[in-house]
Amino acid sequence: MKNMKNNYPAPGALRRDMPRREFLRLGATAATLAAFPAIIPASVLGKNAPSKRVNFALIGCGTMGRSNLVNITRGLAGQQGAYALAVCDVDAHRAAATVREVNTAYASSSACLQFRDFRDVTRHPDIDAVIVATPDHWHALPAIDAVRHGKDIYVEKPLTLTVAEGRALLAETRKYNRIGQTGTQQRSGNYFLRACELVRNGRIGNIHHVETTIPPNNRHCPATWRPDPVPPDFDYNLWLGPAPYAPFTRQRTHYQFRFILDYANGQITNWGTHHVDIAQWGLGRDHTGPIRYEAHGEFPTTGLFTAPTRVDVTAHYADGTRLTIRTSTGQSGVRFHGSDGWISVSRDRITASSPALLKEPIGAGEIRLYRSRNHMANFLECIRERKLPASDIATGHRSTTIGNIGMIAMQLRRTLDWDPVKEEFPGDATANRMLARAMRGPWALA
Repeated sequence: MKNMKNNYPAPGALRRDMPRREFLRLGATAATLAAFPAIIPASVLGKNAPSKRVNFALIGCGTMGRSNLVNITRGLAGQQGAYALAVCDVDAHRAAATVREVNTAYASSSACLQFRDFRDVTRHPDIDAVIVATPDHWHALPAIDAVRHGKDIYVEKPLTLTVAEGRALLAETRKYNRIGQTGTQQRSGNYFLRACELVRNGRIGNIHHVETTIPPNNRHCPATWRPDPVPPDFDYNLWLGPAPYAPFTRQRTHYQFRFILDYANGQITNWGTHHVDIAQWGLGRDHTGPIRYEAHGEFPTTGLFTAPTRVDVTAHYADGTRLTIRTSTGQSGVRFHGSDGWISVSRDRITASSPALLKEPIGAGEIRLYRSRNHMANFLECIRERKLPASDIATGHRSTTIGNIGMIAMQLRRTLDWDPVKEEFPGDATANRMLARAMRGPWALA
């Protein structure tokens, strides 16, 4: 692949093992390692080491990636020993700006490492945990490479672009006994915890419908567009990676990628994954999902963007409970409808058909859900204690899958039956082919 380091193995062959000696020979320089003589990975120090330092690296220096990094450099560093060691982005300008932010936070002029290729991060011997905050089509491959090389992972939502990628990432995370947190941060929010505990303890009776609403697209593309020159500090070929080749335009990359189906699935997985995750939590369905999907979407007919502008999905669980995902110009959120009332929750409020029930305590013998007050701090705690985090990869996969299947149903324009155990469409070869996507060589999900 053009602009890739010649001393790497084939870019698509994500190696399952790379000893430290081989890494030093292939990817690192003595000067780079000498710059950090005091940095010792937590895996070497051991769980009970006095410093308990955890070295983080960020892949993808966009809005969410930098927000997560700030959580480490300003929120967790002094109290809990988390340290931002490196950043990686195909946009050298963004990466350099992020490095400056890290160095400013640490009052240092040249501490944070900067990389362009994710493998410099996933195979670095001094990195313990990797944050993957790339465009959606680049979530699975770096995360899989990270766990294969002994790193714990924090992957922004939606967890993966396809169902097949999610299954592969979950399998590899379990195989290598790594901790994986999905960036569905609402599980660490007080309102969402409160709403789900009330629902799970029967405060509004038997749930028959969970309504989730998502915002409309917040970027728009005119009917015509033109290619732009590739900026000299932007590795566009690596940005495309496994996606089909397409000419560069600034409207294709960075935030706007999410409205192009080659790289993302639009708002149904951007915002929808957050709210569907809460619906699954409140229903107690973290390890399963609906069995039938009906969907309609309005898709652009001109311009660069291809993700739907409006979404209307109804998913049915085996017990008859319905889950809907719909575009709304009002406040997005989740509403649980039960036989005895309703509870509605969003990021800034919780309301109910009977306000009094919101004050009811959860009794000693009732269901208590996983408590996390800070999503990144929870990830750090779970790295140290080797326990499942609030949004484990398994639950993140299930929540992401619902949006991904909803997209398939919208594209096929027909009802789809789904087997949540086998994770396939029974007897539907056309739909099953859409669970995965071909990857542009030399990249491969292997």
